[in-house]
Amino acid sequence: MRIIDEEGLDALSIRRLGDELNVRGISLYHHFRSKEHILAGACELALADVRTPHTSNTDWREWLVDNARKYYLALRAHPNLIPILMRRHPLRIGLAEHNSTAGLLAVQNVPIGAIMPLMDGLESVALGCAAYQSAVEADTGTDNWQEANPFLFHVSRSAEVSKLGAFEAMAKAAVGAILETYKAENGKAEDRKEAGSA
Repeated sequence: MRIIDEEGLDALSIRRLGDELNVRGISLYHHFRSKEHILAGACELALADVRTPHTSNTDWREWLVDNARKYYLALRAHPNLIPILMRRHPLRIGLAEHNSTAGLLAVQNVPIGAIMPLMDGLESVALGCAAYQSAVEADTGTDNWQEANPFLFHVSRSAEVSKLGAFEAMAKAAVGAILETYKAENGKAEDRKEAGSA
């Protein structure tokens, strides 16, 4: 994690990791099948706080948005992992945790047809916000865009909503909008079924 955070993904090689751990790099293949599996392990470590509750006593909207916030904060703390997490599904990163999330949402009576859109939507918002903010912070351009764009520069310096506050507002809004869309589309499907049977 230290190598990735401080030097980026390209700095991490099997040889370098072996040197840091005082072992032969090749011996790491006894524990990991490939470098991608090491990177997946780093992602799992970074996301250790993003967990499905072990109880159904907490309102699902509350814990789902809280998990999205924790995911976003983990991405902000480890922005070099974002390209790996963009390939989370094919690398099988966190699938067991996502499975638990889907199960608990179903137990808490979230409509089955809305569960995956909710999970995908919140993950997309977290990844998008974290990636964009990391890119802005990494901008070392010398083109003096501030002088060429004074209004944009002024409002960027006058923002009175924190980045975390804005993210949480978007996450809550996404949950509400996805549920409303599900209800609207599901209602139309039910109307079509009834019309077809009449």
